[in-house]
Amino acid sequence: MQKMKWGIIGPGSIAQQFAAALATSDKGELYAVASRNSARGKAFAEKFGAPVQHNDYQALANDPNVDIIYIATPHSHHFSAAKMCLESGKHVLMEKPLTVNAKQTQVLIELSEQNQCVFQEALWSRFMPCFAKVKEWLKQNEIGELQYITSQIGFMFLERQGHRLLDPALAGGAILDLGVYSISLSQFLLEENPMHIQATSQLHHANVDQNTFVNLTYPSGITSQFTCTIAAQCSNEMSLHGTQGSIHIPSCFWNGQQAILKKGEEVVEVCDFTHPENGFEYQIEASMECIKNGRLSAEVMNHQDSINVMQTMDEIRRQIGLVYDGAIESL
Repeated sequence: MQKMKWGIIGPGSIAQQFAAALATSDKGELYAVASRNSARGKAFAEKFGAPVQHNDYQALANDPNVDIIYIATPHSHHFSAAKMCLESGKHVLMEKPLTVNAKQTQVLIELSEQNQCVFQEALWSRFMPCFAKVKEWLKQNEIGELQYITSQIGFMFLERQGHRLLDPALAGGAILDLGVYSISLSQFLLEENPMHIQATSQLHHANVDQNTFVNLTYPSGITSQFTCTIAAQCSNEMSLHGTQGSIHIPSCFWNGQQAILKKGEEVVEVCDFTHPENGFEYQIEASMECIKNGRLSAEVMNHQDSINVMQTMDEIRRQIGLVYDGAIESL
């Protein structure tokens, strides 16, 4: 069976993890890399065995040998890169969040439908066995009636001068890059969208959110409460609290490496999940399955889910007054 040929736009640190996972696949292989920095692209291609290197993104999108493109640029540049690829008839797996706002996401979804190209959000946690197990426990009422979810996600980035999360020109800040995990996983586990959103934040002088606190209330009455920050070291844990017990996902919860089930105060089950490579492999395989089966997105992270998450983040940003440059927000 001929392997699907992948291209990568944006050969940074995240793309290196992706390439390492792709190397373990028996269905896909890295074929081409595109970087506007020729030396960087060449080094990446040599390290991960990509036979083709392009010095601009359009050349990769036009490459007839490329089946699907993984986009790992800063999310400020997601919309333009994905639009170019989808208009060129290429399937796309793109890092979270898909775009900076819901309007941009909607445009890309419409292009995906028009061109019948896979357009998949790479929210890797959604594809992991850990969260499938947590969802199974909830459906089996293992902790009784779920009441609320709590999570924290954050690290001290303020001392890292020049980091992209401190740069408003790259749509930096905590909510889009980190808070998206708490929002998306809560939505996945509850199968609901929040009907009430309450958010507050401390903005950094560079006009990115550094400490953001959010309460999401769902139609079922369940609340998801989370903190995301680029100004403090968090516990980076998630817990689900029910009338008869709780589920705890230790640090770093988005990696999905362990889930602990408690009845009352007693631990009754501990599930450990060892990724075959590094956790990226699940979304890689799911994207190729979508191509094979004629689906435009995977059920565990479908287009409507992506729109709903972006709409939630739009409202959070509205409430905390986080606005980016018009060029980043435009269509």
